[in-house]
Amino acid sequence: MNRGYFVYMILLTVMMIITIPSISAYDVMKISDFNMTVDLDKNPAHVSNVFVIKNLVHYPLVPGIGEFRLQKEEYDKIFIVPLPLSKKKVPMEVSNLKGYYRIGNNTKLVKMKTYSKVNGNYTTIYYEVWEPIEKGQTLTVYLDYDAKLLDDGLLFKTLTLPIGCDMDIDNLNIKFKTKLHETYQKPEGNNFKVPQGTLFMLKAEFTSLPLPKLPTYGYVLFWSIIILILIIILAYGELKRSGNKNKDNKNNNKDNDNNDNSNDNNNDDNNENSENTVDNDKDNDNSNND
Repeated sequence: MNRGYFVYMILLTVMMIITIPSISAYDVMKISDFNMTVDLDKNPAHVSNVFVIKNLVHYPLVPGIGEFRLQKEEYDKIFIVPLPLSKKKVPMEVSNLKGYYRIGNNTKLVKMKTYSKVNGNYTTIYYEVWEPIEKGQTLTVYLDYDAKLLDDGLLFKTLTLPIGCDMDIDNLNIKFKTKLHETYQKPEGNNFKVPQGTLFMLKAEFTSLPLPKLPTYGYVLFWSIIILILIIILAYGELKRSGNKNKDNKNNNKDNDNNDNSNDNNNDDNNENSENTVDNDKDNDNSNND
């Protein structure tokens, strides 16, 4: 083995020991650009990440073990209706995890070790790069995986996309590939900044209906309209029943009045008949006297 190469490897090992703790303690590296493409037409969804790690210091750095945190939000449901107040955070199941990297302008891709692990209510993706990044150079990482991101509903599919890293992310751009219509996204836009050690959460909703962007989740508006229609129908039915009941009462009162009038007329007729009888009796008496 060449003696110079042996010395270089010793120095490199020392630099690794020195710089790896520094990565977590100081801003010696950052992700300058992070482009994420999510193919939602595949089941499970396919996520392709391409991000550039930049060396911020004037000496070589070894990235070592990098990590990303993944998490999703779920809701309890009544049949197929999600309950907005039942939100819970759970780890994301990851499959078909693959990773490659290249340094600088080199077009050769190097396969890297990747693996995932569930830690409590989130999943961590680990990737390893043990090749040094010289000062002024960049490291481009390609990281792909499959994950169930969409939560299916009756007409709408919701998505929670979490992104967290052990480095600052300057420009995060997310692109969705799908035949569905996007009806909601929070936060809107692109070019997001994600500070080191935080978990950025992008929420979105999609539907097969040709709808525009909405101010809130479409399923919330949909079920609110359904509930409002049901309330209107019930209220109309109750008012109609009350109206029919009042009408029946009025008819009954009218019938009672008619009966009273009929009784009064009968009494008048009886009285008139009685008077006529008395008059006849008087006439008869007068005739007998004559």
